[in-house]
Amino acid sequence: MTYCVAIKINEGLVFASDSRTNAGLDNISSYSKMLTFNVGDRAFVILTSGNLATSQAVYHRIEKDLSSSETIKNLNTCEDLEEVASYIGELNLEYQSLNNDNLSQSSISLGSHFIVGGQIKGQNPSLMLVYPEGNYIHMSDDQPYLQIGEIKYGKPILDRMINNDMSIGDAARVALLSLDSTMRSDLTVGPPIDLVVFKRNEFNLNFKEQLKLDSPFFKELSDIWATQIEKGVKVLPKFQWE
Repeated sequence: MTYCVAIKINEGLVFASDSRTNAGLDNISSYSKMLTFNVGDRAFVILTSGNLATSQAVYHRIEKDLSSSETIKNLNTCEDLEEVASYIGELNLEYQSLNNDNLSQSSISLGSHFIVGGQIKGQNPSLMLVYPEGNYIHMSDDQPYLQIGEIKYGKPILDRMINNDMSIGDAARVALLSLDSTMRSDLTVGPPIDLVVFKRNEFNLNFKEQLKLDSPFFKELSDIWATQIEKGVKVLPKFQWE
């Protein structure tokens, strides 16, 4: 399983994703769900969940198109983030179709979801969600984040904490705590965690790191959060019968 989250605040964008692709009793494997791209007047981050073969094929095609000498659509030629989302949606459908004949009698889902975020010079930072059917939606102003994969465990802290005026550092810490909550409740979501921070109008990935469970920063963050929750429970109002 997978869990990916992207957050948009006034200061910029935050992206975080797990890397676990299989979690059997004796077979745990990992693969990064994040693709980053920044050059010149643009910077993008792409997150994915769903069928790993489809996701890998789309990522490899994006990289191939970027290195091609032919004049074809790629991340450099797209004029806005909507065109980027449409391009990824087309690739998503193309690679599902290529494998569909071989698996026509199978119940395996070939679809993948993608979160696409970033900024092109002269435009505002934005987030888009691309569906397996190839269509896409914008992030809602009422909910300044997008999730894909195993979303339910990490959603409550996002709903309580994320707002447009918070600092980008706080947004990054909340994103990691959202991953931490998910990993505690679902063993199919696991480290290492990829984290990227992108500040508005800077057109580079200001901070990019891969964190393991035993990474000092992540361990301290998780331990402090658990301790503060326990302290908070102890100061809650008492029942009359206590």
